[in-house]
Amino acid sequence: MSEPLPAAEPDGPAVPDPASPLRDADADVLPTVAVGEGTDDLVIQGHTYDGIREYDNPMPGWWVGLFWACVLFAPVYMLGIHVFDWIDTYEEDFAEAGQRLEEVRAVYAATGPSFKTDEGALREYADDPAFAAAGAATFASTCATCHGTQGEGLVGPNLTDAYWVHGNTPSDIYRVISEGVLDKGMPAWDASLSEEEQAQAMAYVLSLQGTDPPNPKAPEGDLAL
Repeated sequence: MSEPLPAAEPDGPAVPDPASPLRDADADVLPTVAVGEGTDDLVIQGHTYDGIREYDNPMPGWWVGLFWACVLFAPVYMLGIHVFDWIDTYEEDFAEAGQRLEEVRAVYAATGPSFKTDEGALREYADDPAFAAAGAATFASTCATCHGTQGEGLVGPNLTDAYWVHGNTPSDIYRVISEGVLDKGMPAWDASLSEEEQAQAMAYVLSLQGTDPPNPKAPEGDLAL
């Protein structure tokens, strides 16, 4: 059996620990380390490729523990998802999430606002003939006294021409119906009509555009381009 190699001189090349289990005890020569004197890294004997040496650098303990935990968990997971049904599949999770979403939508529909009056919704109502038809009765009972039965204008302005006093967008007309114009004698209808009824009246007013009723009142306000 060969004698242990002496420690390297202070200025000489560093060598691996002769007692390392990586060392071949029958070898006469140990590979030298390439990281300097006093290093704790050990060269794995015989692992030299094109001058590149392989060192014995173990992985951190936490990483090795995590690796083995994954290895041990893998069969549990496979049995749980494919045999014993302990773990939900992706399809089951997706279906469950969809069901929860539908439940949230149902709760919102039951407790949230029942009728939208934002600008986008009002534009949709204005383009819906059914809304305009439903608003005819509301117009006859609340608006015809001042605007005429056909919107030709009496005390209030003519609603069939292209001139508007307070704007001609669905939002403008809805606001006038809801808030009124008190200094002009236009009452606010938000306390008497529901939001849906006000939106229907708005749609009906817009449907009167260009109808050319008899005895129209002279234009008032600004021409809508």
